[in-house]
Amino acid sequence: MQFLSPVFLIGLVAAGIPILLHFLQRKRWVEIPFAPLRFLEPTQQRQSRRLRLRRLLLLLLRVAAVSCVVLAIAQPTLTGGLAWLAPAGSGVSVLLLVDDSASMRAQAGGGTLFDLAREEAALIAGGLSGKDELSIALAGDHARPLLEDFVSDPGLVLAELETRQAGFVRSDYPAVFEDAFELLERANGPHREIHFISDMQAAEVDSSAREQLHRWLADDGRTHVFLRRVSSEPFVNREIVEVVRPASLLRAGETAEITTVVKQDGEDPLELPLYLQVGGNALGETEVQLPPGGSQRHVFPVTLPGAGDLAGSVRLRPDRYPVDDERFFVLEVSDQVPVLVLRGVEQSEAERDPLLFLRAALDPLGDGNGDFSLEIEDAARMDVTELVRARLVVGVDLIDLGAARLSALTDYLQGGGTMLLFCGDPRVRAYANEKLLPPWTEARLGPFRGGSESFERFELLARDHPAFAGFEDEEIETLENVELRNFFRMSEQVGRPLLRYRGGGAAVTEIEVGQGRLVLCGFHPSATAGDLPFSPMFLPFVQRMGGYLATAAWGRFGREAETGEPLSVEAPASIDGESNLEILGPEGSAGLVELDAQSTPPRLRSRAARQPGLYTFMVEGEPWAQLAVNPPRSESLRKFLEADEFRSLVFGPDTRGVRGIEGEDVSEAITRARSGRPIHRLFFLLAGIFLVAESLLGRRVAIVPER
Repeated sequence: MQFLSPVFLIGLVAAGIPILLHFLQRKRWVEIPFAPLRFLEPTQQRQSRRLRLRRLLLLLLRVAAVSCVVLAIAQPTLTGGLAWLAPAGSGVSVLLLVDDSASMRAQAGGGTLFDLAREEAALIAGGLSGKDELSIALAGDHARPLLEDFVSDPGLVLAELETRQAGFVRSDYPAVFEDAFELLERANGPHREIHFISDMQAAEVDSSAREQLHRWLADDGRTHVFLRRVSSEPFVNREIVEVVRPASLLRAGETAEITTVVKQDGEDPLELPLYLQVGGNALGETEVQLPPGGSQRHVFPVTLPGAGDLAGSVRLRPDRYPVDDERFFVLEVSDQVPVLVLRGVEQSEAERDPLLFLRAALDPLGDGNGDFSLEIEDAARMDVTELVRARLVVGVDLIDLGAARLSALTDYLQGGGTMLLFCGDPRVRAYANEKLLPPWTEARLGPFRGGSESFERFELLARDHPAFAGFEDEEIETLENVELRNFFRMSEQVGRPLLRYRGGGAAVTEIEVGQGRLVLCGFHPSATAGDLPFSPMFLPFVQRMGGYLATAAWGRFGREAETGEPLSVEAPASIDGESNLEILGPEGSAGLVELDAQSTPPRLRSRAARQPGLYTFMVEGEPWAQLAVNPPRSESLRKFLEADEFRSLVFGPDTRGVRGIEGEDVSEAITRARSGRPIHRLFFLLAGIFLVAESLLGRRVAIVPER
């Protein structure tokens, strides 16, 4: 037996009150011998013994009555094999939660783990009594009910489940159980049970969500959660971990490298065939050698066609968990990237305006036909509507933007925009540290180092960063030997330092701002700053960094999504509310698309993608943009929890009312694990009986002095 509200057991202290009163009420008499009564003494002694026995019985009845009231308030509940002793009363409201996350698609015997879960659900439903009511929900990232209400016919519930299959979404256990508690509000029974059938794949759970679920169960007291794990025999899982698209500008006619990472969790080496498909055509096949429990990279070269989205996939031969054996990607072949260049502090010609060098790096031929199309504006007079068209913002010594322009830049970055910001003039330090940078980051410009007599050099910290990954050792050495004379040092503890000064402090730092990226440089590209603009590495540095920021897969320009996420792309400039919009899924099925004209820039939005594949946004019957949707990698961990581990992860280790169901006979296992019906009414009844008995017995007990 357990108590659902054990804190009230402290009230058992009150059971000592009748004992205390019993001793306090004992009267003391002075004995005076009286000869004529000496012959009655034997009879008096016999009566006193009977009275003392009755008083003791009265005391026990009072103590028992108080104790029963306290125990009833603590809500006693029978458990285990004694649970059958408690009557079912008006029945139980049972909610079946069947996990349909991606990991449930793993093969197990003749079917999938989801097939096993469906069989377990049938056994649980078949073991319910006629007084019980039942409902069912699929439980991946949320609990999605298959019935509107609770019903008494198990066959109706199982018929809804029969045609369902597992999905491709990640497990979100807190969201599932929060939804389940809301679904139980529709229940009619006084006693409620949640039966969760799952492989219990390990997942991340936020501590605040865990505490909320713990409090809900503790406060409710009438809901119990049963955990039933389904599993298959162990197998070696092979997966495509990721497809790394080039983090640089892609132009038609060029050859791009598509890097694929393949992994296995077995103890023996494996040789696997790997296939590349682009635009519906098979373009590559190779064999990859995987070490035990390790991974391997392979690079496929692809010749790029005309401008637009180029979609494809990399796949393995399916294993027993086929979900992660194919991964989709989209390459965006650019025509030109629109770049907004913002000038801050005015520089004289004698100081060699840094914009001259930036313009030369971004448009080397000066004919406007390069990778970047430039729009140059004074930052203090910037038209905020120009940010809508900008794929990349390049800022130099920004100052005095004003509240409206700073707010627009902040929205641009947090919504997924990117910025390359140079700060090398001592006049911008106060503005940058007090107004410009605080809305974006904790990074600040440190002390300014200026003077022509001494210089500082770079040290590359992030050789694997996409902006530097293609450089040869000689090129890196050339970059590191650049001499700088005027610059700001920055903290190396904020963001990701890419370049540092040899004397200490970050020179170039990459920072996340919402969904966007900011690359902050503590110098500007001019002759007064040092030799950087004259270095042969200046043009590749600006080109590679600009290309990386302009094509990074996040925010506004992302072409990848995860199953379960809504899909969104920027809308064409000519679109309006009357345009014909739709989205085509992997199997050619059409879905609805809405135009979000309130966002800046306007976006096309569709509902969450429920399966992996390539999705195409169509505008007036013509393809506008493609997105690659892939299943969550967390579902490929192949790490599963026992019932106690799952309870600790989701509800907390000391949570009552959550039990695992083990054994082949599900009905018998539920009987063993089930917390029996609350029996507090029985204790109230006993308290009433004890009080009635105490009252009847008390009338027969005369007040006789004790000797």
